[in-house]
Amino acid sequence: MFATAPLARAFTVAGVVLIGGASPIFASDRGSDRAFPQIDFTIADNVPYVPSVANVIPPALLSDSVEPKPATIAEATQNPIELSRPGIDGGSISTSLRRSMYVSFAALQIMDAVSTRQALSRGGAEANPAMSGLAGNRAALFAVKAGTAAATTFFAERLSKNHPRAATIMMAVLNTAYVAIVTHNYRVANR
Repeated sequence: MFATAPLARAFTVAGVVLIGGASPIFASDRGSDRAFPQIDFTIADNVPYVPSVANVIPPALLSDSVEPKPATIAEATQNPIELSRPGIDGGSISTSLRRSMYVSFAALQIMDAVSTRQALSRGGAEANPAMSGLAGNRAALFAVKAGTAAATTFFAERLSKNHPRAATIMMAVLNTAYVAIVTHNYRVANR
């Protein structure tokens, strides 16, 4: 299937990064720091099943003697209530997906630099006029690719504050474009 071992290694690394970037370890995002109630589902032999939530309920809510504390207008304006809109504020699913695409974009930048160097060493020429002067210098090429990955991630994260869907779509388009670029580079390198 693969013509050379470096090409196989490159696709293996890309697959590991893409799968690893989508895992909850790399792309987890908590919606809040709120603790969820624990329910005990222990079933005894002759005792009817009753879930226990007593350890989660604060004692103040269990007594009838609690009176509400009147709030002044000054206290209410100092601590305004923050409302969030689910799905619009960038839910954890879109955040996880976008962050996994950041990881895959960085991996694609590395693969682009490696494949460009291989293509140049086998007689290929850099087609991008902006990169043609840097493509021959390994350190400069990798520095530009690292800067591209960092800048793209930074601007996509800024865009996601107000437009999370647009940021996710932008990262998907960029990842798709760089998959095509890397594939082309490896085809040129293997001629």
